[in-house]
Amino acid sequence: MYSFNHTLREENTPSDVRSILYHIARGVKYINFSLRAGNTGVAKSQNSSGEEQLTLDVLSDNIIIEQLQYSQLVACCASEEQEELMYFPAPRGKYTVAYDPLDGSSLVGANLTIGSIFGIWEGGELNGKKGRDLLASAYAIYGPRVELIVALKGKGVFIFEMNDVGEFMLTQKKLELKDTSKYFAPGNLRATAIHPKYLTLVEKYIAEGRTLRYSGGMVPDLHHILKKGEGIFTYPGCAKHPNGKLRLAFECAPFAMIFAEAGGLALDVHGTEILDLEIKSPHERTTIFIGSTDEVKNAVKALQ
Repeated sequence: MYSFNHTLREENTPSDVRSILYHIARGVKYINFSLRAGNTGVAKSQNSSGEEQLTLDVLSDNIIIEQLQYSQLVACCASEEQEELMYFPAPRGKYTVAYDPLDGSSLVGANLTIGSIFGIWEGGELNGKKGRDLLASAYAIYGPRVELIVALKGKGVFIFEMNDVGEFMLTQKKLELKDTSKYFAPGNLRATAIHPKYLTLVEKYIAEGRTLRYSGGMVPDLHHILKKGEGIFTYPGCAKHPNGKLRLAFECAPFAMIFAEAGGLALDVHGTEILDLEIKSPHERTTIFIGSTDEVKNAVKALQ
């Protein structure tokens, strides 16, 4: 198996992007150590969305901020845990990173799988960027195995697994998704109360004998689709969150790039590619339908 750094060099990843990804990988390793140490208490604070933070939320955020600063390449970063954009006086800083340091942290208490998500853009500002502008995206999944999944623009998707000494080793490369699937992960089912067409879609999946795979965490659900090579994850809006609950910059755009590199597709409820949505503010939300291309197109069409 090839190491993380060796693989990135073999793929001719630009040195700056490779260095940022290296620091992200270090951050993921330290977050995993903190998870294993059991720092699962509640912090006396709230995040940018008014949600109660866990100690791990704060700790994970600080770990990533520190690693991005160490890289000396990041001029601007946006965290799901921070209200405002952060700007670093980096001597070589010409990149922006948006990240969710601990996606699904509310599942920690139940000992369910969670993750971290990252997107890397060129330039020192987030607003005005699109997912299609991403140079690289990545996410980590903290499960029975710790894996780091990286998408390099135009070069595909790679899976690395952490070994016993904390090194990430390549286990899969050039992942590909089928156009159709038997798997479905229906998020935000409360939306069926105001969207009868969404209820009809879910009932159709059940009637067709499809396999339900939904954990309540975006990272594990989308990871399942990538590992199986097929599936669809749906998350429309509802009365409380008409534009959906998931964030464009921290979650949807990075995952849209990853799935596009694997031959999949991500659309909003209007049929616009997530990769083409312009980021106007760090915490804006979007609906998302992501996974096997034909399944995504058919799902969005069914809701029109």
